Amino acid sequence: MKKLLFKEEQEFDKRWLWLLMLVAVFAVAIPFFRGIYFLTAENPPGDNLMTTGGLIVTGVTVLVLVVIFALMFRAKLKTKITEDKLYICFPPLVWKLKAFDPSEIEKYEIRRYHPNREYGGRGIKRRLRKGTAWTVTGRIGLQLYMKNGKRFLIGTQKQQALEHAMHKLMEKED
Repeated sequence: MKKLLFKEEQEFDKRWLWLLMLVAVFAVAIPFFRGIYFLTAENPPGDNLMTTGGLIVTGVTVLVLVVIFALMFRAKLKTKITEDKLYICFPPLVWKLKAFDPSEIEKYEIRRYHPNREYGGRGIKRRLRKGTAWTVTGRIGLQLYMKNGKRFLIGTQKQQALEHAMHKLMEKED
């Protein structure tokens, strides 16, 4: 077993997720339940504010929103550095470990970034000029410059520990 140099797990800030989820679900659920009430009330079907088809579409929308938010609540960015490679995964969005061999990395830096301006937000983002970013929270990340010209940014809350582990990983390559 390879020696572990660094390990970090990050989750999305749950407070804003709860607020966003509640607003989105209520915005769709209120018309849904109003439609059910008026459908079952003594109003003829033609007088309904919402048709049966509208109820089905609204119900499916609520279900999709709940599934999306459940995925976001479970999402974790996992970063691990052993003495031979850097590994990341983002379950349940990406279960398979993505491995970076030091021989593939031209250079790296710990840098400050602007998630919205540079990548269009948090999560797994790809931009033509900026490369790929896997971020959850904060504004500090490990920027990898690959020998094939690609760039990869990994968000972190443990800046110094990550930098120290990357230094140890990369010095073995020299």
